[in-house]
Amino acid sequence: MTVLDALFQIQREQDHTLVFRCACRVGMCGTCAVRVNGVPRLACRTRPSQIGTKDLTIEPLSHLPVIKDLAVSLEPFFEQWKRALPAFRGAGDGGAGLRRVPADSAFARLSRDKRDCITCGACFSACGIKGTSSEYMGPAALNRAYLRILDPRDNGARERLRAVDGERSGVWRCHTQFNCTAVCPKGISLTDSIARLKRLAARPGSIEKL
Repeated sequence: MTVLDALFQIQREQDHTLVFRCACRVGMCGTCAVRVNGVPRLACRTRPSQIGTKDLTIEPLSHLPVIKDLAVSLEPFFEQWKRALPAFRGAGDGGAGLRRVPADSAFARLSRDKRDCITCGACFSACGIKGTSSEYMGPAALNRAYLRILDPRDNGARERLRAVDGERSGVWRCHTQFNCTAVCPKGISLTDSIARLKRLAARPGSIEKL
């Protein structure tokens, strides 16, 4: 049994009004993210036996408006996501030829373990800085910006770097607590992405050397 199975059982047998979200049930969509004993997790991938305690406390994600019960609005998450300018901006003359990315390029090497974000909001909920600063973009948005800046096919690197180079809302607000990395269900080292963004922001000229 997973936590999601338990929620369905509670809904069927104890409280028909219980509200929660789910979709894929295989840890790919991120829809079912909740806090289990205070830790953001995917309900469909978490077994009560993994937690190590008899009693479980299941709560909605932090730093997001609660719609009802365990269902939250991800609007604040995606508002910050948009501030990182996540959309791809194609470089070049727009010809029909494919832009190949060499396997030994910085983008191929450094993005390999950072591309699988499912926008579940777990890192947003776990971030200690989000608890005190609603302006902070959050780990997922900054990781997305980092991937776009690395991508040699994108021509918005400098504008994007300016967007995340802020003391209140950008990379400098991160205190490197590693909470986001600890809870990411896809194993993305979000703290590493933010640290690398800080180095790029401190030396903008290094973008051309990627």
